[in-house]
Amino acid sequence: MARRRSAPAAGVAAALLASAAVPSRGFVRELYTTNAVCMQKYCVNPVFPALEQLPAMESKRWAKHTLANVSQFMSFCGQVVDYDLAAPMAQSLNATGLSARARAERVQEEFAKGNVVLDYEATGLSDPVKDAIVQMDRAAARSYFLHLGGMGIEAWDHQDPMQESAHPLRPCAKSVAKMACYTYFPKAHSVLQDGQEVAYRRPCRSSCQSYLQACGVQCCDEGVSCVWGGTTDNEAVAATQGPVRTLGQGGREVFLQVGYIDAAGPSTTCTGD
Repeated sequence: MARRRSAPAAGVAAALLASAAVPSRGFVRELYTTNAVCMQKYCVNPVFPALEQLPAMESKRWAKHTLANVSQFMSFCGQVVDYDLAAPMAQSLNATGLSARARAERVQEEFAKGNVVLDYEATGLSDPVKDAIVQMDRAAARSYFLHLGGMGIEAWDHQDPMQESAHPLRPCAKSVAKMACYTYFPKAHSVLQDGQEVAYRRPCRSSCQSYLQACGVQCCDEGVSCVWGGTTDNEAVAATQGPVRTLGQGGREVFLQVGYIDAAGPSTTCTGD
């Protein structure tokens, strides 16, 4: 049997995991399969790429940026994001406020440990907007590679998921990349001025459904629900009201009050296609 190669993202630190308080009342559904014997296909935890990051994303403050002004800093999501986007404002970045010298020393330490350091990380960027884009882009790439690994898909074969390929799993890899990028780079109204504060927009229901279809995800329970919670006139969605529980990277439980936006993209209310 051929020896499995390590994914390109090996050695990169795990993404920040966020969790909301456990509701004191009401029924909590589990958004991951609880029957290991019944697991069918790609029913992993979390079932959707970067799903567990939604509470953390909504806790940040976001500012609008014109795509043309920041796309050069998006090594991974540059081929996915085709809209004016939002990035965390400087004060809401999950950063340490390190000086340029300290960042350079950190890059050297990462090299010494044999960890992956992307080209733009080694340049010692000091512009807060650039730093925000770089940080979100790297986090999206990390979520992408970790999710592929959880699905048992060889990430080495899909380092550039948006590139055309005859590989039978390329459509699935592409959809994983899209969900990750849509989560970390929410859409912003083009008419707004750069730097203007905007609200976070979750990915669209249609993007979630496209992922399920492209990868053929099948679970034996309710693990493939794209929309839940919130206020809706949709009877099927109303039947799944209430918070749900999923697993983040490392096995930590994350409670989610609402799911993806119940809309088909592109839309002014959600992110994605």
